[in-house]
Amino acid sequence: MNNIMIKGARIHNLKGFDISIPKNKITVATGVSGSGKSSLMFDIIFEEGRKQYLQSLGIFPGLEDDKKFDSITGVSPTISVRQSLVRQSNPRSTVGSRTRLLSQLAMLYHSEGTLICPNCGTPLGKNLQCSSCDYKGHSLDVSYFSYNSPNGMCKKCFGKGSYSKVNMNKLVSNKSITVRQVFRNAGTTSGIERVLDRNLHKYMDLPYYKVPDEIKNEIKNGHYTSNSGANNKSYCLSRILEARKKKGEFIGDLYRPISCSACNGYRIGEEARSVLINGKHFGELGKMTLEQTRDFLVQTLQEIEFTQLGKTLAQDIINKLSSLIDSRLGHLTMYREMSTLSGGEIQRIFLNAHLESNMDSLIYVLDEPTTGLHELEKEELLKSIKRLKDLGNTVIIVEHDRKIIQVAEHIVDIGPKAGIAGGEVIYEGDYAGLLQCDKSLTGQYLSDTQKIMKRNLKPNLQNDKTTSWISIKHAKTNNLKDVSVSFPLGVLVGIAGVSGSGKSSLISDTLVPMLKDYFRNYSKNILDCDESDEDSALVETIAETILGAESISGFAEVSQAPIGRNINSSPVTFIKIWDKIRNLFASQEKSIELGLTAGHFSFNSDGACPDCSGSGRKSVFPGSNIQMYTTCNTCKGKRYNPEALQVTYKGKNISEILDMQISEAVSLFEDNKPIVHTLTIMKDIGMGYIKLGQPTSTLSGGEAQRLKLAKEIGKKRKGNILYVMDEPTTGLSMYDTAQLIKLLNKLIENGNSVLIIEHNIDVLKSCDWIVELGPDGGVNGGTVIAKGSPKDLEDNPKSITGKYLKERL
Repeated sequence: MNNIMIKGARIHNLKGFDISIPKNKITVATGVSGSGKSSLMFDIIFEEGRKQYLQSLGIFPGLEDDKKFDSITGVSPTISVRQSLVRQSNPRSTVGSRTRLLSQLAMLYHSEGTLICPNCGTPLGKNLQCSSCDYKGHSLDVSYFSYNSPNGMCKKCFGKGSYSKVNMNKLVSNKSITVRQVFRNAGTTSGIERVLDRNLHKYMDLPYYKVPDEIKNEIKNGHYTSNSGANNKSYCLSRILEARKKKGEFIGDLYRPISCSACNGYRIGEEARSVLINGKHFGELGKMTLEQTRDFLVQTLQEIEFTQLGKTLAQDIINKLSSLIDSRLGHLTMYREMSTLSGGEIQRIFLNAHLESNMDSLIYVLDEPTTGLHELEKEELLKSIKRLKDLGNTVIIVEHDRKIIQVAEHIVDIGPKAGIAGGEVIYEGDYAGLLQCDKSLTGQYLSDTQKIMKRNLKPNLQNDKTTSWISIKHAKTNNLKDVSVSFPLGVLVGIAGVSGSGKSSLISDTLVPMLKDYFRNYSKNILDCDESDEDSALVETIAETILGAESISGFAEVSQAPIGRNINSSPVTFIKIWDKIRNLFASQEKSIELGLTAGHFSFNSDGACPDCSGSGRKSVFPGSNIQMYTTCNTCKGKRYNPEALQVTYKGKNISEILDMQISEAVSLFEDNKPIVHTLTIMKDIGMGYIKLGQPTSTLSGGEAQRLKLAKEIGKKRKGNILYVMDEPTTGLSMYDTAQLIKLLNKLIENGNSVLIIEHNIDVLKSCDWIVELGPDGGVNGGTVIAKGSPKDLEDNPKSITGKYLKERL
């Protein structure tokens, strides 16, 4: 079968079309954000390929309530990484564990490592006898070099390299804050507060700073009580914040990651740290960049005589590291947690693993692999994708990037707009034909028939005495090399540079923490809350000073940190309008007649379907330990009981409101400003297709970030705010990027400042000022290589971004 043939594709907003996608080619699916690309490529092709493969192995993969299509033929086993699925919270999942490099490194240390005498520091010979002090060592098993093994892990941090600590300075903002208020600031529920009242009744309404030290410790860290033979930690701040963190709730810096003082973040125990190869222990290599590790092993092979097994292991590790470095991942470390990587970095790791396997006849579905990549770095990604196809595989890419669309052998454009205004195949064919397609918004932007708005850039900023600046002096955070840099205010500032060049170190890890310190509203005299001890923050902000912060009235950070990830977390709850909608329903005549309160319009409370407890689904156990879900037969997935569904607002019941797209909700609530304000902002930044009740766990990283952006912009502020954003164009089409630039321009016209970490050339071209870091990633980055207007960078031979700005007319 040379084609994947689908008839009647109709999941989500797809309009029941037929389509044929060629196999053994690179196909790009494009279109505006929310047009239906992912529904077609992931929810139909990927899911059906996976399902048919599992069924062929005798595995029952799941139950379906709705038919997504009439028929599908030509699918092979499918492999995919979606951006919404790559955000793991497990700190044990690292680059080294995902690539199996740490397992190979453990074998190398077991085979070739030299044990150092713990008494006098003398290297022990093959007989493990110390020649200086007669200490007798013992050979360590491979498990001692694994932070996941009880033998190998550091006993203080249990192999995590860090642990979290309650930030009391954040929770206790002044001397009058009571213990009860401290717990409420930490997000304590009313039920837990009742338990705390029983346990700490004497202290709950006392100011925190007057509480005895032993009680303060119990408030922060709790105590263990034996119950039926099990040790249970009492309710305390650390337990409450840890539970919120596990649920995926955003807790900011209330619960700070602290580097482990016992192992210094190396994760492994003292015994394994006593085994060296060429003067370095296992944990040191884990914290080195991949590029540094490769260079170290190459040098070691030249200086030290290994056994044949050791040579083979070392060379295999070097080859794998070289492949990752070629994919522009050399700035990462083996200990870097997978949850902290961008979607693009994860997919490049994934591509490397499959290129090594040399498998063919598979269908790969990739979700925006250019995420987080500089224009320069896309060339290596394209080479990897072409190699994957040349092995005999089909590669389908959901993408908005111009370069990826240009190299596609087949293009499918879904649209014309998002949500209910999308779901149709606008174009199928090659790149030249797409440029000629009048119906395609993508084609119009690629052919320059439609143009992204050109902002009136503020000229000659360097010499404009009316412009205020914020300056950082002598920053040395992470890989920054004593950087002193200034950012103009009242304009749009772009931070550019290749992956790992120091952009996040400069902005997220230096500027933002220093601004937080400047604007923190607490008394410096509350010494009781001083958390200084032998522990140090995991990311230490090292800079001499910040100047000019007094020129702004506040700041708002829109980072890539994940938002709530449980099934009950949705856009409408995140932007804080859910209570307003429920109160609106409770005020309707029918509600008053039936005696319904706002609680009856919550599926977590009185309004829940009695059969599924408001989840809208039921668990099914077909056998073994397999758990699946099917739609609840009682409420048909609506989550509510019949009484709550009787009440309507403008003809819509509460379940229909949650199932409504934001663009529809803007029209429905147009006369209710407290509700419609933030929804309108979401629509303006290309999120009109998102449903109000859509679980946030299904949102991509870019969608989650734009949701945070809408929430921040929607807050009532005095003005003169510095907005700090980290790649908000992630997941945006060219059409939606144009809308985002209009919104950023509006923020600046309203007297604010915007500082944006970005790779998108259209956005950088719209910046009044750009600071570029580089010249490369990791240890080869960390310096400012260019700064000025887009035109200044175009004319600067040191700028890597300048040549791409010049190409985009």
